[in-house]
Amino acid sequence: MADWHPMLAAEEGPPGVWTMLAPFGEVYGRVEIRRQGETVFYRSWFRNTELIQTGTLRQATMLVHRAYIATLSPGPPPGGIYPDLWRRTQLPTNR
Repeated sequence: MADWHPMLAAEEGPPGVWTMLAPFGEVYGRVEIRRQGETVFYRSWFRNTELIQTGTLRQATMLVHRAYIATLSPGPPPGGIYPDLWRRTQLPTNR
């Protein structure tokens, strides 16, 4: 579905905290907005494991969702469940 994005699985509440919900209502992750000085960033958790800090909510929800999708396969992918997820969030450049 071209118009769906993992941000649609995120429910906000309290303000600045998004809970990621599976189709049957299971909570599988969390994203929180944080500020350190002038820098604003997002922290992502999949279940109880912190994934990475990102610069956008879109990247943060994508990281959590990809970690969730990886657990739905019959076995872990080569390299583990979280191989280089931060690199996958960057869009490919069109040349």
